[in-house]
Amino acid sequence: MKKNLHSTDKVRGRELFSRVFGPDYGARLAEQLSDGQFNLTLMCRIAPEVWSTPSPALNTKILIALAVCATANQDISYFVRAAIYHGISRGEVEGALLLAGLEGGFPAAAAARRLIEPAYRAHAAMLEELGRPAMSW
Repeated sequence: MKKNLHSTDKVRGRELFSRVFGPDYGARLAEQLSDGQFNLTLMCRIAPEVWSTPSPALNTKILIALAVCATANQDISYFVRAAIYHGISRGEVEGALLLAGLEGGFPAAAAARRLIEPAYRAHAAMLEELGRPAMSW
């Protein structure tokens, strides 16, 4: 039986993207909320519950997500861009990847590290396109 999500669920999903990824990139990511029931359930009900817990702090959650994605050979660019928005330094991101490599495998962490610069450039291009000042990182 398929449960329909209410508009309040979609609001929660959009708010989550804005809080974690910033209002600009978060709005772009929120466009995927219309990609079927799976995305709606995951991003509008489950993810807001997990990302809204008081502990660990949001910056720590972002670094954990980077490390987990790196060791699972997943795209880290979303969380690199979240790190940029929240003022997490490149050194902190690289440190999280170094630890991920030690504990989860260096080939995966090295591959993830190569995604940092393209993610930074994509974020800078989006800010430029929106007429927003570039963020130093």
